[in-house]
Amino acid sequence: MLYAAIDIHKRTFQAAVLDAASGEVDEQRLAASPEALRAWAEWWQGRIAAVALEATTGWRWVARELQGRGFDVRLCDPGQANALRGAKRRAKTDRIDAAWLALLLAKELLPQCWLPPADIQQLRDLTRLRLALARDRMRWAQRLHALLVHEGFPCARGRLITQDGQRWAATLPLPVATRANVAVMLAMIGTLDQQLATIDADLRRRARDDQRLMALDRLFGVGPVIAAHILAEVGDARRFRRARQVVRIAGLDPAVSESADTRRRGRLTKQGSPQLRWALVEAAHHACQPRSPDHGLYLAVQQRCGTQRAILSVSRKLARRAYHTLAALELEAAA
Repeated sequence: MLYAAIDIHKRTFQAAVLDAASGEVDEQRLAASPEALRAWAEWWQGRIAAVALEATTGWRWVARELQGRGFDVRLCDPGQANALRGAKRRAKTDRIDAAWLALLLAKELLPQCWLPPADIQQLRDLTRLRLALARDRMRWAQRLHALLVHEGFPCARGRLITQDGQRWAATLPLPVATRANVAVMLAMIGTLDQQLATIDADLRRRARDDQRLMALDRLFGVGPVIAAHILAEVGDARRFRRARQVVRIAGLDPAVSESADTRRRGRLTKQGSPQLRWALVEAAHHACQPRSPDHGLYLAVQQRCGTQRAILSVSRKLARRAYHTLAALELEAAA
């Protein structure tokens, strides 16, 4: 049986095909182009059991091209794949990397990443773009806030995101040069507001037609936009065996150092999706409201450890709740 791996780079690909029975490796260097990849795929089509790709820049179109030709594509974590080689310093070349991935695939030791379907990948692209735009808008508001403070007009930073705050900033008696800078900053914030409004409208429209988004929207603190962020990052809940794994991929689990009878908990690992972590924390802020089902947990942790710890505790609970919500829907669909 043959197993293949492709080491992806911007201009070249290094392909390795391993014969598991004989141990022979067929190596080929390709141009990083659709034409070269199609020619390679046509030659090996029907003979390769699976193809391994690293989750690095450029993997998506390669996976799409190979899947379209019937290949079983496996996406792997490059950090974990490299760690399996051990700490000893060894030679590292594209040929060695490709052959190593093919060997891990043949031995069923490849540390796999989840390969999202097309609809989840498109939703993920949209929500991550929205989050990037929202952060850019906040950065411009922070710049504007700092400039106004220097000129003797202090205000809350959040006010500058609102329409009333922007109109107030535009009418301030400022020097000519400063007024020009303020106009540029307000224009940038206005442009980002328009783009965010368009994306938010699209996400709300999707939430009216998607059962998964509607179910997540019913969770307290989760609106249609946050629901889209959660679904985009979690995807298929069946890929998890238990709810705590969703907490882990959000990076909300504390780091644990254990030896014999000694066990210490540290700060958050933050080893996972920062977008999912942001969405869960945003939703958890609503637990301060008395009508929240997590209000009791929020108050108990707040009194003991402070507000920040309380929000993190609620966000972990929301992660588990989101998992059970999506898993129940997928179980109904499969029945």
